[in-house]
Amino acid sequence: MSKYSPVIIFYIILQSISLLLLSILIFLLLRSKPHFAKWTLFQLFISAFGNGFAALPPIIMYGDDLINRAFETPICIIANKIANNSLYPLESFSLVIAFYLWHVLVTHRLDIEKKCFWYISGVIWIYSIVFNIFEMLKSSKQEHWGVNVSILNCKSNQLSVGFYGYIIPSCLITVLTLLITCHSSIMLYKRWKVFKCNMNRTTAIRLGHAVRLHTCCVMIIVMLSLTLIPRIVDNNKSINSPIITSTSFIAASVGTVIFLIFGTNTKAAIFLPFCYYVPPDSPRIQEPACNV
Repeated sequence: MSKYSPVIIFYIILQSISLLLLSILIFLLLRSKPHFAKWTLFQLFISAFGNGFAALPPIIMYGDDLINRAFETPICIIANKIANNSLYPLESFSLVIAFYLWHVLVTHRLDIEKKCFWYISGVIWIYSIVFNIFEMLKSSKQEHWGVNVSILNCKSNQLSVGFYGYIIPSCLITVLTLLITCHSSIMLYKRWKVFKCNMNRTTAIRLGHAVRLHTCCVMIIVMLSLTLIPRIVDNNKSINSPIITSTSFIAASVGTVIFLIFGTNTKAAIFLPFCYYVPPDSPRIQEPACNV
């Protein structure tokens, strides 16, 4: 019978909570009326769920003996490939959400998803599938299909295909999201000034939109940046380093973080109860006039 240290127990609980919260979000999202970025958010939630779910079977099965027994069955390799296939969409749809939110702030139009949904979603999923097929063909020539094992996860080796196909695009995604968010922050500041001179229910709703947009973009940058840390640390060939372990816990909390932002339709975020929020459902947002 497998044994579980307190660290592993905490990791399993944290990951399970994130998956439960993501399941609730997906259920609520499917039940909700059509609104801005609904189906892009759905794909973001599904990607996060797939990435988190793939991490659980190996650690639950082997516990403290994961490093020694990981390759007794193919489950570690399978879990790694599933996680890899959902990681790129998770990051890419984060950038898409940031872009959509920026577009709304600049143009005041909410129809961007309807215009671009199939093109953007198709490109992201096709690229992810093709890249992972190519990566599997390369890793199949390596021992254990190019998978290393840490105390918590089954991780991929550093391959040149992984560097050019994953790390470089991830860096570009992070930089683009940062630039978009910086510009969004300027627009949000202008909205705040509008709210200050038009303190009514309408401007309160708009402020709620602004706070959620800002919170979402900031958290996207943080999560995208943190996913790159393990890849950089892997160059030191120390897969069991404290940094690798800590980033595994951060990855396990992604679902919880997403829920804290999108888990309510009455506030901008669960941890911001003072910000009134209503889901955007009109085709256009008209800003009230204000001399600023």
